[in-house]
Amino acid sequence: MSGSSGGSIGGGFAPEPTCEKILIRTQLASPRADVIDELSVGDVLDIVFTVPTGPLTAQTFDGEIAGAILISDPASLIKCINEGFDFKAKVLAITGGDCQVSIYCAGR
Repeated sequence: MSGSSGGSIGGGFAPEPTCEKILIRTQLASPRADVIDELSVGDVLDIVFTVPTGPLTAQTFDGEIAGAILISDPASLIKCINEGFDFKAKVLAITGGDCQVSIYCAGR
């Protein structure tokens, strides 16, 4: 008898990135103008959430919320944070009240 059983590993899905390799470029959602006005390109914000399922926010070193983090797959980022990984958001650009950031893993 010939043929294939049809079984395969992976099913065509991309593997989930390890926490250390997560790199997300995004715009802050609902940016707070008073906080954004105090930021500069190159500043680093903390990525935090106040409840186990989010929402994720970008905060200054003194706890001021700069804006929310809305990404297509927040579950992976939340899972990594719950596992003890620390994530930061580096400010890439500020245009008016908009703030573009790059989110990366800063370690455990």
